[in-house]
Amino acid sequence: MSMSEVKICNLALRKLGARLIESLNDTSQEAVTCNLLYEQVRDTVLREHPWNFAAARVRLAKLAEAPAFGYSFQYQVPPDCLHLRQLMNAQDEFVVEGDRILTNRDSAHAVYTKRITNPVLFDPSFVMALAARLAAEIADDITGSNTRVKEMWTLYLNALQAARLADSSEGREDIRQDEPWLEARGLSDDPTVNVLWR
Repeated sequence: MSMSEVKICNLALRKLGARLIESLNDTSQEAVTCNLLYEQVRDTVLREHPWNFAAARVRLAKLAEAPAFGYSFQYQVPPDCLHLRQLMNAQDEFVVEGDRILTNRDSAHAVYTKRITNPVLFDPSFVMALAARLAAEIADDITGSNTRVKEMWTLYLNALQAARLADSSEGREDIRQDEPWLEARGLSDDPTVNVLWR
């Protein structure tokens, strides 16, 4: 069964014991509230974690004008970028100011969190976290209950933690050879030790 915005909204409404909707263009309070908040809540949850399904890599477009001070070069933030994770090397220093990326790297590539709008591309664990966050955001308007709001925020935090764990288990990163715990175990000079599970 393919995922859709309406299905995600209905997952949130179901958590609140509210009426389900058939379309975000319905005139019911439930549909109007979901329609008002869905996109912003989606983008917020996308920024909460470096989700594997939302990762994108790009060569950045250098801007002709250099920053006034502090850095040597500036680049355009990709239009669908929600969060810049790192430049080509994790050690590259950078700062994001508005729609510009400032760095000392002359040629820059980046890994970033992309705004994913098609729910079919969402990871199932992300869907549950998104639905829980949406339920928390709309709980007051739909139920008028502060207790329900608190319950939904707790539900969201738990769902987010579970989704982060599931997402992180699907990737591995290079291990830092100067980690003290590696030296203590006599592993820091072992070339076969090159991964760290996130």
